[in-house]
Amino acid sequence: MWRRRPVFAAGVLRPAGRCYSRNLNRHPNSTLSLPAPLAATVCAVGALLILGSTLWVGRESVRTGRDDFLSFYAGARFAGSARLYDPVAIARLQLQVAGETGPKLMYIRPPCFALFLWPLAQLPYGLAHAVWFALRFAAAVAFIFLWPYSSRNTAAMVCCWSLPLAAGLANGQDAPFLLLWLALAERLQLSGKPIHAGAVLCLCLAKFHLFLLLPLLFLMHRRWRVLVGFAAGCGLLGVESFLAAGWDWPLRYRQVLALNQIVPAPWNMPNLHGLLPAGPIEWCATLAVVLATAFVVSRFGYRMGLAAALTGSLLVSYHAYVQDAVILIPAILIVLEEARGLALRYSALALSTPIPWILLLARRA
Repeated sequence: MWRRRPVFAAGVLRPAGRCYSRNLNRHPNSTLSLPAPLAATVCAVGALLILGSTLWVGRESVRTGRDDFLSFYAGARFAGSARLYDPVAIARLQLQVAGETGPKLMYIRPPCFALFLWPLAQLPYGLAHAVWFALRFAAAVAFIFLWPYSSRNTAAMVCCWSLPLAAGLANGQDAPFLLLWLALAERLQLSGKPIHAGAVLCLCLAKFHLFLLLPLLFLMHRRWRVLVGFAAGCGLLGVESFLAAGWDWPLRYRQVLALNQIVPAPWNMPNLHGLLPAGPIEWCATLAVVLATAFVVSRFGYRMGLAAALTGSLLVSYHAYVQDAVILIPAILIVLEEARGLALRYSALALSTPIPWILLLARRA
């Protein structure tokens, strides 16, 4: 693994070279471990209570497919045409296949991701919706097996009790794939393949606003080859986007993102934009989060820096909802394994329960 070891000299933090290592060097007293039968019971109870109840509450949407998958399906059907960001064409298709439409169901991903889903859009909508659920569930399970910085039991328990993950699965969102890309990228770095890791991370551009501070982590830890792979992947996605939607797609994409209708109930957002009044207070808080993230990244090593970068990115994002908080699952697992302070570990444990998210969803304007 490409690491940066902190060295203190005259009060200055300096990088001390690079090295590859497959040793995770976990803090010996930090692993949240339970006997396998008890861990399996905790997972089963969590899946039943959290995922089961979420699917039950949204059972009509799950049954009919009237959820966020409508936007992905419509975008995939129009991949390669000028209608990708056409509200009228999108609405007409959605009404045709599911009898549901609305401004919040506009396609709001870069064109390359519509191109990736084109094969799925060739299926009848009901079958495509079922396959979409299976793919996202498989991505969540793959994260549990691939995430390298905690035991599988711990990762499984946190995932099974995660309301953001359950909401993403129940609402047709693509957020569970973000977990898979993050876990795969970290595995590749540990395997001495940083360029491949960066190329995988570029897939997170589907929700680029949730990873704004992640480049800061790689810059401060001098993981240049990760950045090279990321830049190369972004370039390839850019070429595919122009092929899929034409030369003027950035202008049309920006027009869609500027629509106020795609941001319903901003007070339910788990970020500074949703939690604070707009204006100077939000701007100052954003600056404070960026500075705090930079401090943690430089002071506490790569893994805690990754947790800080993911948390800070969610906080400074402009458009995010409860399902997008799945990116906190890796941060929670890192803190549970790495943090020495009980207060920080208990805070991470609290975030892994549904309570904070239920309180957030209960907020009113």
